[in-house]
Amino acid sequence: MYTKYVFLLIFVLISAAGCSRGNEKIDVGFIGTLSGRYSDIGQDALKGIMLAMSDLNMENDINLIIHDDMGVPADGVSALSQLSEKKVKYVLGPSISAVAEGIVPLLNKSKLYMFSPTVSTTDLAGKDDRFFRLLPHNNIKQTDGISEYLVKKLSIKDMVIIYDARNSAYSTDIVKNMTASFTRAGGTVRDIRALNPESGESMQALISPDRDNPPQMYYLITSSLDSALLIWQIKKAGYPSKLSVRAWAASNEFFRLGGQAIEGAYIFDYYIDSGSPAYKDFRKRYIERFTTEPTWMSVHGYDSGMIFFSGLKSIEKGTTFKEAIIRNTDKVRILKGSEIDEYGDAHLPLHAYIIRSGRIVRLGTSQ
Repeated sequence: MYTKYVFLLIFVLISAAGCSRGNEKIDVGFIGTLSGRYSDIGQDALKGIMLAMSDLNMENDINLIIHDDMGVPADGVSALSQLSEKKVKYVLGPSISAVAEGIVPLLNKSKLYMFSPTVSTTDLAGKDDRFFRLLPHNNIKQTDGISEYLVKKLSIKDMVIIYDARNSAYSTDIVKNMTASFTRAGGTVRDIRALNPESGESMQALISPDRDNPPQMYYLITSSLDSALLIWQIKKAGYPSKLSVRAWAASNEFFRLGGQAIEGAYIFDYYIDSGSPAYKDFRKRYIERFTTEPTWMSVHGYDSGMIFFSGLKSIEKGTTFKEAIIRNTDKVRILKGSEIDEYGDAHLPLHAYIIRSGRIVRLGTSQ
């Protein structure tokens, strides 16, 4: 009986000590897509965030509470509710726009602030709320620049757009803006086709209408997996069409699954100087810790972590979340030139890239 109570006492003391240590730390939530079809974006962003914590020597100051939303808005809402119940005040994430649209309207009620490394829907732009981000939204200025580049520099006058309908918060505003911009630049959007990854529809069926007359370009607004599968089908069909994918697709999975088929594909993205000392140092430490190459998602996770964690202690002492985030934007190490405005929206110029020999090679500025 005595032994039983000793073990019980030890258990209670360990539990109490754990709670005490946890209370000394600042609770910070992470909501991201860590499993399912879009898991690469959440996993890479989280790795970047964890490396930022380490670089700022804040691993002993932060209790990072991680939730997987699986790319499902309802699961994101559930995660937010759980964090709110735990009195968490700050959340990094989410990963994709569809989840953000479900969560952001609830932030005021939850009294939480959220800073996303990778959400880019236009629907959440220009609002004075509790949502901030490091990835610029999908605005018409972007698609104007892309369209001008495609029409004037690549002589593309005819395209088919294929977009992910499941992540419609991200894709539909791009479709709308891209169609308007490309038409204004002198091109023709021949068709717009929705891809629902859960419908069971074959990738071949999405391109079969073009068998007798393939477009000059397929513009794909899809995930890394779906972009790679679509490109394989286009190449298998023998179409001479040029290909353009969104940065959303450009993860390590895209290169692994796409292989030789994705050679020559175009990407319009924000410039990351891979030759800079800051990036080389970041890459070295990232590979040492995670044994994989970083992606743009890793970079956005890292720099959003640098901004947020650098300002966290001042926020705890009374600085407003908005003021701390904007003031600490200069703490980015890779995405130089990043700006975050009074609405929490980020701004960076776009650049044109092409995939050559398995690498992303910069061609020039498109915006």
